[in-house]
Amino acid sequence: MKGGNLITLFPFLSVLTSAMGVLSLLAVIFVWFARTQSAPGEATRPAVDVQWIGAPSHVRPLLVECRGDGLVLHYRAGTSVRRFSRAALRKEAEVLKDLIQQALGQLGPAAGRQELWRQTVSLMRNERRLAESFAMAMYEIELDNIEAQSRTVIRTRYPILLVYPDGIEVHELVSYIIENATRLPVGLEPMLDGWGLPYLKFAS
Repeated sequence: MKGGNLITLFPFLSVLTSAMGVLSLLAVIFVWFARTQSAPGEATRPAVDVQWIGAPSHVRPLLVECRGDGLVLHYRAGTSVRRFSRAALRKEAEVLKDLIQQALGQLGPAAGRQELWRQTVSLMRNERRLAESFAMAMYEIELDNIEAQSRTVIRTRYPILLVYPDGIEVHELVSYIIENATRLPVGLEPMLDGWGLPYLKFAS
C-alpha cells in the first residue's frame, strides 16, 4: 500500500482462537462431569466444598433450589423446607403480570420503574391468588431484612439460586418473581445432580 502501514489481523485472530479453545475445553469438561454424574452404578459425588468468601458477617444465605419439577426453599440449616411446584410458579408469574398491567393502568404509561414496582407490590399485598405463594415468601424475607437494620443483632437473608440442569425454566420463573415482587439482590450457583447443598453451614 503506497504511503501506508501494513496491518495484520494475526494478534486479533490469535486471541480469538485462544478464547475459543478455552470455551471448548470448558464445554467438554462440563459435559464430562454431567455424564459422570448420570453413569449408572457409580458412587455419588462428594459434596462440593464451597466457601462463603467476601460476605459481611451479618449476611446469611437463603438457598433456593431450582429443579425440573419446582423449587425447594431452605431457610436455615436443619430446619424444614418449603416447596413450590413449577405449575404454581407459572401461575404466580401470570398473576404478577396481571398486577403489573393493573398498576400501569392506574399510573399511566409514563410511570417510572420504581413507581411501577411500588404500585405492583401494593396490589400484590392484597391479592388473594398470591396467598402462601413464593412471591409473598420473598416479600416477607425482604421486610424482615429491612426490620433487621434496627435490631441489636442484624441478620440479612441473601437468596442464592441453585440452578440444576433441568431447572432452567424454574430459574427463569423464580428470577421474574423475585424481580417484580421484591428488590432483593440474588446470587446464582450452577449445580449438578448428586452435589451436596453448598453454604448450608453459613445459613444459621
